[in-house]
Amino acid sequence: MKTRFALIFAVTFLLNFLTVWESGAQRPRIPSPDEVIEQLVSSDHTVSFNGIGGYKALPLDQRTPEVKSALVKALENENERVRRIMLSGDDSMPMYKDEGSAERALALVREVLYLRDPSTIPLILPWGGLHMDIMDFGRKAFEPVLNFVETPPSGTMILSVGSRLMTLRMMIDYWGLSSFSSSERDRMRQVAAKYIAGFDSYGTVSSAISLASSLGEIELLRMANALLNSDTVMAKHSSGDRDRLQGTVTQALNGTLETRQYVPYEQRERW
Repeated sequence: MKTRFALIFAVTFLLNFLTVWESGAQRPRIPSPDEVIEQLVSSDHTVSFNGIGGYKALPLDQRTPEVKSALVKALENENERVRRIMLSGDDSMPMYKDEGSAERALALVREVLYLRDPSTIPLILPWGGLHMDIMDFGRKAFEPVLNFVETPPSGTMILSVGSRLMTLRMMIDYWGLSSFSSSERDRMRQVAAKYIAGFDSYGTVSSAISLASSLGEIELLRMANALLNSDTVMAKHSSGDRDRLQGTVTQALNGTLETRQYVPYEQRERW
C-alpha cells in the first residue's frame, strides 16, 4: 500500500513539475533594453521590425530615452528605405514582402505616435491617413503639415500628399478658419490651387477641392469645375474619377460638402 501511494505521489509531482516547466518554457523571454536598441537601429528592416515586438514587451520603466530614440531611428530608416524604393521607379521591388511586414511597419508608426513627441511629426506625415492622430498634437502639427504639402520631400507617395491636404482641411473644420492668420490662409489657398491646377491623381485633386471648400475659395472651386469639363485635362482620368470629382465640386459649390470631423484622443479611447 505504501509503495502504491509513493508511486502515485511521485507521478503527481512529476506531472505538476512538467506543467510548470512547460508553461515557463512557453513564456517568451523579454529582451533587454540593449537588445531592443540593437534590433531597432539595424539597417536590415526585417531585423528592425523584430525589435518592435521587443519594444512593446518592455515594461514602461525600461523604455528609456535611449530605447525611445532607437524607436524613432527605426522609423527614420524605414521612411528612407521606402523613399529610395519610390525614387527607383522599380515596380518589381516590393515595398513589403508580405502582409505581416506591412503590419509591423504600421505598428512602428503607431509606437512612435504614442511617444507624443512633436519633433516626430515630420516622420509621421509620409504615411497615409492618420488625420486624427496628427491632430492630437494640436496646433504644433499645423506648420509641419503645411510645409509637407507645399514642398513634398522627394520620393513622397502622392497618396500621402492627398492625406495631408485632408489633414489641413480637418484643422480648418475643427479650429475654424478665423483661427488662422491671413498669411496662413493664403499659403493654404496657394496649396489648394497648386494641386487643383496640376490635376494629377484623383485623391490629391479631390482633397485639394475639399480644402478649397473649407477655405471658402469659390474661385478655386469654379476653376476645378472648368477643368473637369475639359476633355483634354480629363483624358488621363477615368470616367469614374470624373464623376466622383464632379460630385465633390458640386457639393462644395452648393455648400453641402461634409466637414472633416475630428474627435479628440480621450473621446476615441472611451469608444
